[in-house]
Amino acid sequence: MSTSFARVGCVCVLASLAAVYPRHALAQTSAGHEHSTHGDRAQQVMPHTDAAIDSLLSIARRASETFSDRSAALAAGYRRVGMDFPSMGEHWVNPALVLEERFDVARPAILTYTVVQGRPTLLGVVYAIPLAPGEKPPAAFGPEATWHEHNGSVEEESLLPEHHSMSMPSSGSGIRLAILHAWVRAPNPDGVFAAENWALPFLRVGLDVPVGFPKSAARAISLLSGGDRYYRELAGESANAAVGAALERCADVASRVVRRAQARGQALGPADLEELDGAWSAAVVEVRNAAGADVAKRINGGILPGEMR
Repeated sequence: MSTSFARVGCVCVLASLAAVYPRHALAQTSAGHEHSTHGDRAQQVMPHTDAAIDSLLSIARRASETFSDRSAALAAGYRRVGMDFPSMGEHWVNPALVLEERFDVARPAILTYTVVQGRPTLLGVVYAIPLAPGEKPPAAFGPEATWHEHNGSVEEESLLPEHHSMSMPSSGSGIRLAILHAWVRAPNPDGVFAAENWALPFLRVGLDVPVGFPKSAARAISLLSGGDRYYRELAGESANAAVGAALERCADVASRVVRRAQARGQALGPADLEELDGAWSAAVVEVRNAAGADVAKRINGGILPGEMR
């Protein structure tokens, strides 16, 4: 990759982030040391069936242990960008590692965290590689690794409604960042390299991840750990009130379902998931009637024209 691309492309990509990092990160990180190894459910990651890939993932997992405490990530140059998203968590970006313009499995440019039962917990790593026009992403993890691209900035990683885990085009013009998630410290039913992880809403509130759960149930559960803020922002200021009211009713149902499951000492069952699915579906219909089809589609994970860049 050319030096001119590095100077023009990567510097432009990261300059706007660097200006806000110190203040933003310090505001979001509590003083002292954190201990995130408590979250047993968030550590239950099955070995990969391919030995070569599992070996690489083990390297990434061991390297990430250094950053179980977010203060260690902060000291190493990582800074939080964006909010804690329902299906991705927080993104902590290290601009210097992006600027290195090379793939190193032990040196991810981004770390992901979320709060599990009140404590910050490391979820995994994200690789971000600047690409020149026509350049392809690294093939280290094989065809299963579904890279996606952002045309503009690492910050875009935390702003898109959903990624849909699409394969990255091999051509294009202008600044391109190839992005690959690796959930090396949290289970993901959709696979270790999936762009999103809808197990997170269950983990945050201390629930076992149900088998075969619908995303609608996960979205409903996410309202119990701050997900409503995300959906309100997706909807926009003009639709905030309508969306807020619908989400509040859905959250009431989710809270009742969780309390009931906890009282019987069991994981969420099919009837619970069906009730959560119904509550979320009702909320989407309510939003559609009050704020329009586009807003309803947006909060339900749909991508409107022009949103996926």
